[in-house]
Amino acid sequence: MMIFFVTAVISVFSAIKLSTYADMISRQTRIGGMLAGTLLLAVATSLPELTATVSAAVIGNADIAIGNGLGSIIFNFLVLFLLDLYFRKQRLFLRVSHNHFHTGLLSLGLGVIAGLAIYFQPDQSSFGIGLTSWIIAAVYFIGISLISLKQRKDKKKEADVPESENTMSLRKVIALFIFYAGIIFFSGSGLSISGDWMASTTGISATVVGSLLIAMATSLPDAVGVYVALRKANINLAIGAILGSNLFNIFVVTISDGFYRSGSIWIAGDSMNMWTAIVGCLLTFAILLLLKRDKTKNAFTYSLPSLLAIFCYILFTVFIL
Repeated sequence: MMIFFVTAVISVFSAIKLSTYADMISRQTRIGGMLAGTLLLAVATSLPELTATVSAAVIGNADIAIGNGLGSIIFNFLVLFLLDLYFRKQRLFLRVSHNHFHTGLLSLGLGVIAGLAIYFQPDQSSFGIGLTSWIIAAVYFIGISLISLKQRKDKKKEADVPESENTMSLRKVIALFIFYAGIIFFSGSGLSISGDWMASTTGISATVVGSLLIAMATSLPDAVGVYVALRKANINLAIGAILGSNLFNIFVVTISDGFYRSGSIWIAGDSMNMWTAIVGCLLTFAILLLLKRDKTKNAFTYSLPSLLAIFCYILFTVFIL
């Protein structure tokens, strides 16, 4: 238990640093907040999910691996909607770039594939990796490539990025970013191993531990990173970090499939994981609708979707428990 909380605290501290340096990179280069959030910050703060999920696969706990990957998506959305309420005066979803719609659409597609795989449980595999993982990997890389290409084209059309007032060199910023990403990477294993121990000694379902407890702990860096980005008024960095993190969270289950030695990891987990995938898809679809909303009448009508989403998360928690 102590290892679990210590590694969670270390991840949160590192995430604060990562978000700060990602913001510097987005301002000192031409990649912009959207691309920095979707690729840099999202992947870096999701490294605990990677190590926790792979570690769970190595020790043979498919439920923690799948539950952590898919459960982190739901927790990320909870964080986004809570911060949307906290920063409601800024009207996040009315100011963010509509290009995030493509990232959300890709995330929805991967979520649907994952949910269908858990339900139908296809047993085809190649090189010890399930067919589902190969499909998700192909869709992920093709989608990310197309999104990155489009965002770079859109960035070229914008005005030149003003020079940052920060005196720290770009090379030093990148080095520090990689350093703290490394800390987050190694902290994820402690979360997975301690979570497996809790599931085996307390009698709590591994699906519950993975979908709620570990998913929450490994997603804390994402939550802190997004909060810091919003405090720095970098809205595209924040939204990009959440949506990009959700993409990566599904992909890490695919990575863990290569380390799971008892068949395809997608068919080894409990069917309860399907509900986690369904809720994640529903919340992703809600985000897509909000990204297309151009105006709202008052603060209440703007905040209503976030309130409903938070209520849905509470219902999901009660249901899975």
